[in-house]
Amino acid sequence: MPKIERNQTVPGRRRAPATIIDETTGEEVRVSSVIFGIVMLIAILVATAAWMGGSMSQIGSRFGGFMDDTARLAGVDVRSVSVIGLELNPALADEVRAAAMIEPGENMFRADPYVIRRRVEATKNVLNVRVHRLWPGQVVILAEAAEPVALWHDGRDWKVVDGLGRILPDAKSEDHGHLLRLAGLGAPEAAPQLTRALAASPDINDRVAVATRVGERRWDMRFVSGVTVRLPEDEALEPAMDRLAKLQVRTALTQRPLDMIDLRSRGRVYLRVSEEAKLAAPLAPAGERT
Repeated sequence: MPKIERNQTVPGRRRAPATIIDETTGEEVRVSSVIFGIVMLIAILVATAAWMGGSMSQIGSRFGGFMDDTARLAGVDVRSVSVIGLELNPALADEVRAAAMIEPGENMFRADPYVIRRRVEATKNVLNVRVHRLWPGQVVILAEAAEPVALWHDGRDWKVVDGLGRILPDAKSEDHGHLLRLAGLGAPEAAPQLTRALAASPDINDRVAVATRVGERRWDMRFVSGVTVRLPEDEALEPAMDRLAKLQVRTALTQRPLDMIDLRSRGRVYLRVSEEAKLAAPLAPAGERT
């Protein structure tokens, strides 16, 4: 790295120009010369823009066009942009293709999969977006439509929630009676994580009657058997659901005469027997442990 070595001054004389010592060559370079060179470079760029009949931004766009033309000549241009997974929704497929902002003829090196994915996800109408750049000239976008995943009761009516946690205003709840039912403040926004966790645990998925959001940070799930499962906060949701699924397979836990299954403590499961089960249980003979 060059550095300012000195600012030479001699009493009674004018201040000598500041100099830079190039540490690699040992040569001195006047700061004024460096500044002059920068000014000249800027002047050349401005003059070139004026000669081309445009501004500095037009230089960049024209350079990009030049690179696209070169890519076509070299055979590394985008020849097709395919959208897979939305064949049943052509309007949404067209929206995704437009959001990608990649057209045939552009430079393949400019078709960054990560940038394209962010653009498509920004539409907030699709899920599980993946983008692949297949050489020599194909861009493939895989996406799934944001389908209804749950019904949420807002205190008055049931609303349909999609896989992005949004309310679908035009969807009718009576057309989606098979979906998971939710209650509580903040339930729609947290629904995607819960529905994904339940989908990975089919042994308990169909047994949930309603899931209630608690404090906008965790869930209580009431099962058709009447038992309520208290789940931990969202950060620990998936491991807790996995534990519950394994217990269900081994012991049919959610079908037992219980009031509550508490999974909020890591590594522990707390059970509370229902009042009916307590009354139905025979009294233990004297001297026996209960």
